[in-house]
Amino acid sequence: MYGPRRRRLSGWWWLVPIMLVIVGISVLVSNRGTEARRGAAFLDDTRALANEVAQVAAGFSRLVGSELLTVTRPDFDVLMTRLGSQMVLHSSELAELDAPESAHVAREMLGLALASWSVGVEEFRTAVARVADEPFSTDPVDQLGGAIVQLKVGDLLYSRFLERADAMTAELDVAIGEFPLVAFVGDRRDLSSGVGLARTVRDNAEIGIRRDVAILQIVFEPLSSGGVGDDGEIIFPATEWLWFSAVIRNLGSVDQKGMTITVDVRSAAGEVVAIEQSDPVDLAPEETGTVEFEPVPVQPGAEYLLMFDLGQVDDEVNLDDNVWESSIRINPPG
Repeated sequence: MYGPRRRRLSGWWWLVPIMLVIVGISVLVSNRGTEARRGAAFLDDTRALANEVAQVAAGFSRLVGSELLTVTRPDFDVLMTRLGSQMVLHSSELAELDAPESAHVAREMLGLALASWSVGVEEFRTAVARVADEPFSTDPVDQLGGAIVQLKVGDLLYSRFLERADAMTAELDVAIGEFPLVAFVGDRRDLSSGVGLARTVRDNAEIGIRRDVAILQIVFEPLSSGGVGDDGEIIFPATEWLWFSAVIRNLGSVDQKGMTITVDVRSAAGEVVAIEQSDPVDLAPEETGTVEFEPVPVQPGAEYLLMFDLGQVDDEVNLDDNVWESSIRINPPG
């Protein structure tokens, strides 16, 4: 009584291999479709990333081509810091992109290009600063040449990435937007060697170490009456006390620490009325600060000579604005 049942089983058993083949083909087709979609998404994401890197390269190109001869040290530092930060950000963005197995080679090439560009940008910043600060040394020039080589390597690796991206596009048979051509050096003659570029840096008097401090303004209380005497003295309203503060600025390219101003107040006859020194103040490049002094006793109707002296810093380029001097007259009461 078991015979018929065995015949029924043998009747549909041959369908199992066919079903397995169909399932396998379906899975394979599905996997290929998923792989194609991931590949297309990877290419689209890296194209957007490459466009952002192209903007960094354009900023670097403007600096080298038209700004390096006149840019100030603070502006140079700000620009290079921004470019370097953007390259680090783009490298981290690439690391977070989903990449199918077919895109691993392309991803590796682009990652190496970004890494080489990042090193080149940082080395360029350091080398340019050293060239400016050490004009008689050859080591900074060699370092600048090394930075250019790093940027060239990044250019070469990116061109290899473009070749792989084109091959992936052809294999996937999908419509992908065009990748930008990115080159930090390319065929630029001004980046052909570190020697020529170092000459440009050294011709820029604003980018090297520059030490310069200045007194910008003296502020009085009470305010002057706005008048000027026959001998050019500043006229103040009647008062028995005179307050003043000095506004100073670091016009150089390096930090200045512990700066003080000395004020010397003398009578018309040359007698010392007061000599005071301000508290020390630290100023970063291009930073402005204010120092205050204790009030000085004055007599209504009298004249005085005021001299504010900021002193000087090592190798200062301009001493004319380190001293402020003027005669003043206090009006009599009424």
